[in-house]
Amino acid sequence: MINRSEIAAVFSSRNLNAIANGDYASMKEIVKNYHLHFNDEFTVSNVFEFCYKMLHEKFRNEYFYKNTIANKILKAGKSSRNSTMFTEFRVGGCKADCVIVNGIATCYEIKTEYDNLTKLNTQIKEYTKVFDKINVVVPDKYVQAVCEKVPIYIGVIQMTRTGSLRVVRAAMLIRTRLDTELLMRSLRRNEYIGLAKALIGYAPVAENTEIFRECGRLIAVSDDEKIRKCFRSVMKKTRALDANLIALLPSFLTMAAVESNLSYNARINFLKNIDAILNKD
Repeated sequence: MINRSEIAAVFSSRNLNAIANGDYASMKEIVKNYHLHFNDEFTVSNVFEFCYKMLHEKFRNEYFYKNTIANKILKAGKSSRNSTMFTEFRVGGCKADCVIVNGIATCYEIKTEYDNLTKLNTQIKEYTKVFDKINVVVPDKYVQAVCEKVPIYIGVIQMTRTGSLRVVRAAMLIRTRLDTELLMRSLRRNEYIGLAKALIGYAPVAENTEIFRECGRLIAVSDDEKIRKCFRSVMKKTRALDANLIALLPSFLTMAAVESNLSYNARINFLKNIDAILNKD
């Protein structure tokens, strides 16, 4: 019987860092527990591939959804190298599962078959104040309920049984005024300073204790469309992806690369170590 938490943990940042450091204990444990699926010799990449296959077939968790979005939307985009993607982006009391920033900032809220829709209305209400577009990504069983539950301008994307994404309802551009205070509180210090600088042309000057308030004041009085444009520009810089790493990794590790926060040296080691040959002994 598949151990869902064990399989899911393989794609965690902790495990990626362990592999970058040459620690293959978790991968050997997977092979030990599912030995019939492996040859006597195998690579680290083979273990990742097996675990992802198990997610696809038996346990479509949040990682599977995020990875599918990364491959089908981020990597498939014509300007993917001028885009970025980040996850768990706090907006008020909520966390946006995935955000892709290119020409616009699009939020992807994920509801797997193991989730419920209790918080969805609250999440959509918050995200509408910050993002240009919002999509809710759901399995078959939630498509109709979500279409009825969320406003017409919110996109609905179905995760099909074959693991593809089908647009049930296209997301529309959100035209309401940005909530600049909410946006500010979603950003890191360097990001809201960078946003203020992009808007006024120079870095705001204030004491450390006052810099948040000063940036907020400058952002609040700026043109809405210009704020959106500068926000996208800042996020592409501060949360840029390693496009080379993503291009070199197999598709089942795309999201792991996005979320891992590996150092430069760790990335090099990880790329090398996923080809390491191990054995069952």
